[in-house]
Amino acid sequence: MMRRVGRQYRSWTLVLFGLVFRLAQIGAQEQPSALYQTENFNTEVIFRQSVCDLHDQYDAGNTSLENALEGLELRVVVGTNQYFQLTNGTIDKNYPGLTVRILDELAGRAKFTWRNSFAVSTFVPEDNKTWTELLKWTTDTYDVSATWWAQSVDRLALGVSYPEGWYDASIIMVSKKNSDISKFDPWSWLDPFASGVWIMIGVTIVFSGLVYWFLERIDHKSDKRSLHNSPLESIFLAGIVFTSHFLFHPRTHAARLFSLSLAFWALLTGAAYTANLASFLVVQNSPKISISSVDAAVKMNVKICIYESTQSDEAFTKAYPLYTNIIRKPVEEEIFLGVASGECTVALTTVSSWRFWERNVDANDNCHMDWIGRIFMFVSAGFATTSDSGTLCTSLIRDVLNFHFGKMKEEGVLELLWEDHLKRTATIDCQYDTLSAGGEDSTSQLDLSNMGGIFIFHFALSILALIVALIRKVYDERKKRDVTLDDDPSKMDGRFSNEVVEREDSNEWSEDGSVEEAEDAHTYAAMKQDLCRLTSQQKKQTNTVEEMNKNISTVVQMLNERKQTRSSDAVFFDE
Repeated sequence: MMRRVGRQYRSWTLVLFGLVFRLAQIGAQEQPSALYQTENFNTEVIFRQSVCDLHDQYDAGNTSLENALEGLELRVVVGTNQYFQLTNGTIDKNYPGLTVRILDELAGRAKFTWRNSFAVSTFVPEDNKTWTELLKWTTDTYDVSATWWAQSVDRLALGVSYPEGWYDASIIMVSKKNSDISKFDPWSWLDPFASGVWIMIGVTIVFSGLVYWFLERIDHKSDKRSLHNSPLESIFLAGIVFTSHFLFHPRTHAARLFSLSLAFWALLTGAAYTANLASFLVVQNSPKISISSVDAAVKMNVKICIYESTQSDEAFTKAYPLYTNIIRKPVEEEIFLGVASGECTVALTTVSSWRFWERNVDANDNCHMDWIGRIFMFVSAGFATTSDSGTLCTSLIRDVLNFHFGKMKEEGVLELLWEDHLKRTATIDCQYDTLSAGGEDSTSQLDLSNMGGIFIFHFALSILALIVALIRKVYDERKKRDVTLDDDPSKMDGRFSNEVVEREDSNEWSEDGSVEEAEDAHTYAAMKQDLCRLTSQQKKQTNTVEEMNKNISTVVQMLNERKQTRSSDAVFFDE
């Protein structure tokens, strides 16, 4: 009976504690606690609390390691970075960041709280301090320093302790993509020109063919061939000109002017295409520099960008103390911008850091960078505490966190949190990117700002050719109207004579004193009459000659018949 009552009491106690814990989570504040907020490197305050009582409970076997921190309000300092963002001083309720999600997962598993007792730090070394010094100060001041701290022997020697890591701080190199694999691209021949230029080339070919056809319509003598009824053939011949084959045969000034403009346009456009195509082929097939390791990069004396004072910087400097071709950046993003701009050949970073920045459009625009070579150093990173097993017993916190981190890693929870974080924070998707290595950064397409001038020049000369053709047509029609003779000479003579008489009656010539003009007019009229008379005589003579030819043909036919008759009689008498 007493055992049953004891079990029921413990059950109700657990239920009650669970409710209290959930209420504490619901009522947890979303802002840093002012009680635990202080400036960096302030050694006058220590917020780290004693957990020796909990440690004694664990040593006595009254609780398991899994639940050793149950009910504890953990005092945590969190670094503001890409894994933890405050919006107006408050944790974002939609997505607080990877660090917050990991802390919440740990709190739920170990049954402690942290949201009512956390502080925020920029985690940026100040006053010539190093990252290691900042790490040491945070672990001495708070129960847990919650960011990604890379593990190293030097830091362990200072008394810094690490639970299982959630961040892969292995040091790698990142550089512009450098692939020698040739990919089949059926449209690569279009690369030298931008799409706008290709569209203008098509428009120009059609326009030029129609202009030449219109010139032929205006004057059928514009080309040796008859093209005035076949605009499609003119367009085809204009397209052939683009391939440096000129098949037009212009005969008029307008057609020749237009042909010159078309040929000059085709010459410049074809030359620009050929030159830029050769440039693309040279760039894409040029030998690439291959850097397989950090040691190879050092031997090649390439410029290396490093995040200043970080574990990567310390590890590289320790391995290559005499290497000077280093560019140290105070902000992590700047090492990738340095590679993008050509300031550095490679950037030294970490695996997890690259997983984040690879998907960031500001750092990896156009997905032009990639991880190259082998890992320089395998390093794990994660939260940090101080190594204290006697004074404040902080080592218990490390052991409990280490247990739950191991379980989360074993269950795949950490990787799921990572993938979700990368998906939420990505601003560019490089998974399906097909950008060829180093391709589009080193050469560029020719667009209308480069090629527009030759199109305008050709269009202007085409319009000028049309104007010349129209002027020529009007001039020829007027000249033909002035000099054409009527079929009936008497009508022409009468009309001209009447015109002369009217001008004489109106005294038009005598009033302005144009006596010579009047005499020339009479002479011109007389010459026209003589011409008509000669034309009539010529027609009569032509008719006479035709009649004589007919008579001669008749006589010749009669002579041939008589000759055949005589030949027949001679044959008869011989027999």
